[in-house]
Amino acid sequence: MRTIFTLSAIAACAIATPSFADEEGDWTGAYVGLSAGYTDAKSDQTVALSGAWTSESAPLQTHVVSFYPNNTKVQDINYGAQLGYNYQTGGGLVLGLEAEVTGLSGSDAAGKPLTATPPFPALSYASSTTFDPKVAYGLKAKLGFASGKTLFYATGGWGWTNADITMDITSNGGYQKVASTSHTFDGYQVGGGIEHKLGSNMSLRLDYTYTDQGDFVFNTAYTPTSTFQTPAYVETFRSDLRMHMIRLGVNFHF
Repeated sequence: MRTIFTLSAIAACAIATPSFADEEGDWTGAYVGLSAGYTDAKSDQTVALSGAWTSESAPLQTHVVSFYPNNTKVQDINYGAQLGYNYQTGGGLVLGLEAEVTGLSGSDAAGKPLTATPPFPALSYASSTTFDPKVAYGLKAKLGFASGKTLFYATGGWGWTNADITMDITSNGGYQKVASTSHTFDGYQVGGGIEHKLGSNMSLRLDYTYTDQGDFVFNTAYTPTSTFQTPAYVETFRSDLRMHMIRLGVNFHF
């Protein structure tokens, strides 16, 4: 988050100009643009055991549940494009609608090596988690106020993010389970920004978006090399996704 605030301060200084409130501007019309910035994405994971796990002792079940890494965090650059339309009413009120697509860089992996199980020291487990967000989409409404060539605005809408998720667990007894899936999270997004026209057809903006995209439930499956195939031990994971995105963009108006 410190990086986000630093980028925000730098970009805000770049946007601000001495003619900030003295020039006339009309924001009505369509626009298309490019943007780049920084993403802080976090996914929390929880696991529940069922199936044949219920026949195991409570201490062993507790150990397996607590042994999994419970969160991953991706902090890296983003880049994308946006397309929208603004309508300026009397008094400087601006209404708009915008669609965007954002590529997300980076991934995070966490894991633990083979570690003895306290209830059964001869039994060891290893686990790993990988979270890799790929691309985010958004559709949002805009409500703003124009002061000359500068526009202050708030946004709200819906977002979608595609991510690859992998979970696995192995034991020294030959127990091997894995879950590898690609899922599109979706949920609400809110944010805001400041935009300043550099001329009649081009503007520079600083934009912030927070999105909470719910959670996703999935199960592990036995690998072909697992010495266990039955009975059916089941690990059910629940992963969520929350993101902060700060972006500096340039728009071309028509």
